[in-house]
Amino acid sequence: MKTDEATPSGHEMRSAKTRSRLIEAAIEVIGAVGYEGASTRTLAKAAKANLSAIPYHFGGKKELYLAAAETIAEYAHARFGEIGSILEGPQTGDKAARFEEALVSLLQFLLRDAEPHTWTMFVARCAYDNDEAFALIHERAIVPLLEHLVEFAGDFYKGAPKGEALRLRVSAIVTAIISFRLLRGILLRGMGWKTIQDSGVRQIEEMIRDLCRSDFLEVRLSQ
Repeated sequence: MKTDEATPSGHEMRSAKTRSRLIEAAIEVIGAVGYEGASTRTLAKAAKANLSAIPYHFGGKKELYLAAAETIAEYAHARFGEIGSILEGPQTGDKAARFEEALVSLLQFLLRDAEPHTWTMFVARCAYDNDEAFALIHERAIVPLLEHLVEFAGDFYKGAPKGEALRLRVSAIVTAIISFRLLRGILLRGMGWKTIQDSGVRQIEEMIRDLCRSDFLEVRLSQ
């Protein structure tokens, strides 16, 4: 009886599982102690794998680190793509309303906590270090959404030039929304909340809508 060439062998399946465990371990450990603090021995132990599995599957610790960042980047790219698709709704629709909905959807996605907490820690650590891993996540996931938002805003906001002034304002809004996930403690302590309840989410949503409806994005050029 011939073996279906498309069916992975037992070895291939075990190898894929080991690779996946190493990536999960890298996200957890590096998110907790940073890249420099995560030894290959600690990473292998967390993945319940042999130390030799890291060079076998990735080449080294740095390559494993970037593979972990790539995993998160690909996931975020797909989810942010869904948010960006809101901008491409019916051409006869209200563009300002679609812009608002895209930003509110980004907020809801970030506050939903659907992803493991270790992912948030990993991204926060990468962002703080502003290293190659964060550059990968930024270029793959954040830049496409940001560019889409900037271009879209430039099409309908009166007096909004396509330049650094508009980009700065849109970037500021997106950064603020992302901070509700990465720097949640500031919001919770500032508001005296234990967690962000539905009522809190609604207040933040209304704040974003108010900002979009204000003249914040209607850049005034100096005379």
